[in-house]
Amino acid sequence: MIGIPERSRGVTETMLRTPAKIGRVERPGKKKDGKKRETEPTISRARMQVRVVGLAVLVAVFFVVLAFQLWYLQVLTGEENEATAQNTQTRSVKIPAQRGVIYDRDGEVLANNMPGLSVTIIPNAIPREKVEELADLLDADKEAVLARYDAAEEMGNQYSPMLLKENASREDVMYVSERTERYDGLVVNDDYIRNYPNSELASHVLGYTGAISEEELEGGTFEGMANDSVVGKGGVELAYEEVLRGEPGKKEYNVDALGRQVAVRSADGRRYDGSPEEIPEHGRPARITDPEPGKDVRLTVDMDLQETAEKELDAALDRTRVNGTEGTGGAVIAIDPSNGEIRAMASRPTFDPQIFVDGISGSEEIRQFEYLNSEEAHAPFTNRAVQGAYPGASAFKPFTGMAGLEEGTIGPGTTVTDNGDCWRPTGSSWGCWQSWRENSPKYWALGPHGTQNYAQALGDSNDKFFYQVVDWMWNGTDDEDLFPKWLQQFGFGAQSGVDLPGESAGQVPTREWQEATGATPDDQLWTVGRWVNLSIGQGDLLITPLQLVRGFAAIANGGTLETPHVAQDLREQNGELAQDLTPEPAGSLGVSQGTLNTTIDGFRKVTGSGGTAENAFRGMTLPIVGKTGTGEMGEHRDPVNYFVGWAENQDDPLVVLVMIEGGGAFQTGSEVTAAPAARAILESYHDPGGSSNRPSEDYAAEVSRANRGEGPAGGGSATTSAPSGVPAG
Repeated sequence: MIGIPERSRGVTETMLRTPAKIGRVERPGKKKDGKKRETEPTISRARMQVRVVGLAVLVAVFFVVLAFQLWYLQVLTGEENEATAQNTQTRSVKIPAQRGVIYDRDGEVLANNMPGLSVTIIPNAIPREKVEELADLLDADKEAVLARYDAAEEMGNQYSPMLLKENASREDVMYVSERTERYDGLVVNDDYIRNYPNSELASHVLGYTGAISEEELEGGTFEGMANDSVVGKGGVELAYEEVLRGEPGKKEYNVDALGRQVAVRSADGRRYDGSPEEIPEHGRPARITDPEPGKDVRLTVDMDLQETAEKELDAALDRTRVNGTEGTGGAVIAIDPSNGEIRAMASRPTFDPQIFVDGISGSEEIRQFEYLNSEEAHAPFTNRAVQGAYPGASAFKPFTGMAGLEEGTIGPGTTVTDNGDCWRPTGSSWGCWQSWRENSPKYWALGPHGTQNYAQALGDSNDKFFYQVVDWMWNGTDDEDLFPKWLQQFGFGAQSGVDLPGESAGQVPTREWQEATGATPDDQLWTVGRWVNLSIGQGDLLITPLQLVRGFAAIANGGTLETPHVAQDLREQNGELAQDLTPEPAGSLGVSQGTLNTTIDGFRKVTGSGGTAENAFRGMTLPIVGKTGTGEMGEHRDPVNYFVGWAENQDDPLVVLVMIEGGGAFQTGSEVTAAPAARAILESYHDPGGSSNRPSEDYAAEVSRANRGEGPAGGGSATTSAPSGVPAG
């Protein structure tokens, strides 16, 4: 055993008795405080449970809030958010659909499409002053453009293209295209431009197209359409807008929420690659949907007949001016009584629909448009055939007579005698109703009507006969609206259902209407005098030329009230029939064939010897029958002239109405204005190129010669009215 020195052994024993502090180094100078370290208190089971429950409640509340938020976003506002997200991801640019072509009954093109260029802008991308500047450069309708721009901002459509100029010239397009850096948001598109090859011909039937307006965007037929849409504004273009316009296609571009091209961007919003911003529409679209063209519309209108009708209407108006009266307007309607097809419809004054195609621009177009909207132009955009409301005058008398026959008030042989004295309602000792003869400047030669039955009274337009009919009817019933009810049954006071916009219903006064509209107690009275005025188409009665010609067509066809219409069918662009548009009849006159036969016999007397239209139809080869009429319209009692009639026993029947607004009276009335025009139209239709056919000027000249005493005296195109100062009772 090796020995250990004594000092070393002591040190070693000390080390063995003191535990080694391995891995711990005491800092110099640190002293132990000598205190025993306190132990942490233990958590009780109850406190632990409280903490766990509290944590669970917090977690539950968090998930409830999260679930509610998800439900709100996905269920309550899911569709809105989806649409918003889609709008911020894509921008759609419309690809215009080719608008349907409008043809006449024989396939002649009345409205078609031509290729053109349209300039659009993105309202959000260009300030208003730049839009105004562009409108001036492109010769666009600045007022309309700025109105659409403001509407786009107000309605939240500022990211959608807005039409600035339709049918822009290539020179203008090149000019602005070279300055795209000056006009952000400007896009030039290929487009279809509406074309009316016949200018003013049939303009009121066709209507016209134009840029959609702020009001049209708010609802109805045009709700939800794009800001740059071109839509129908009248006539067939408006009535058949939904089938003519087709379904536009679209180009879709990926954009961000601000409408910019999708790209990696820096914090300040600029493109990360440093390239300049470009209009998304100038690039390649992400998706393309092809457009569907609109359907073609074939009309019932015969353009050869339409041209004749318009020519004769113009000639009739010219005759009013030669005779010292200024015809302010007129209408012609030619209708097939067997089915309600309108073969011709004309209204004067008129307009050229082409003026609206690319907007009103340029000094000449603006001057023309301002004139068309002036008082001197006499409302050329009004289709007087369906929108004008007039007194019925003597052309209305057949409906009074038919009501009397059907009520049993009169029979075919019932007579009334006119000896020139004042006529008064039963029991009245004051007031004075006369007929046109007593007021005629040729009364010295004509004398009173004498004793006449219904057919004779029609032929001579005897006012007193029809006064007496309604007087007897009034005294034979307790129903004070009996006569107005008959007039309503004959189709007056209600729209006919024609497929043209803006049709007037006219007005048939009744007791209730009179009491509601009368301004004074006397005006509110409903007495036999009201009926007497109605009996000759005057008083507060208002009818449209279309209502009147439909009533005559019903007399001609045996009593059926057909639904008048200008559209025959819809066709696909390949010519295949898509839909027949012939409507069902609207109803019936509700009268016997005997009543119709007696009425037609009266029409024969109108154009025959001694009738009011004898001179206008002398020497005719066609058996034309009908009724003249001259009444008073408006506060100035301006004359309105009528002739309505047809040629009997024809394989292709046609009833023609000619109405002249502001014509003459007596020897310058309907026998000079309306009747010759109707004769010329019927002859050109039934006997085109006939050797005996002449223009209406020749027939009117013969009437004038007769009225001067150089031929038979003829009848009376007299003013039909109740005399002023006669009380309603």
